[in-house]
Amino acid sequence: MNENKTEKIKNTVIKIDIGKIAVYLQEYSSSKTLRRIISYSRRVLGSNNDKEIFRLSTDLAYYLDTICDANKSGYVKDETEKKNLLEISKELFENTIGVKDKK
Repeated sequence: MNENKTEKIKNTVIKIDIGKIAVYLQEYSSSKTLRRIISYSRRVLGSNNDKEIFRLSTDLAYYLDTICDANKSGYVKDETEKKNLLEISKELFENTIGVKDKK
């Protein structure tokens, strides 16, 4: 992965509001998904290893999608917050494995 993609990924991960995720974690204290979002975000921002950043960012994109999906976990209820997190998830997918078109 090139430096440009790594920087794009890090700039996207910075947009995740860890404070709000931590509030959800207080409400859903047994959630591994919320813990991983916080942990992986910090690891991506602190890492210089391109492969690690790519792997963690792909997982982050899936986790963000999961917490917004009412059929999976549905932790995020606010529509504006959902929209923001799903946009971040989409950006992470675009910069890692690519966005899958829904048919």
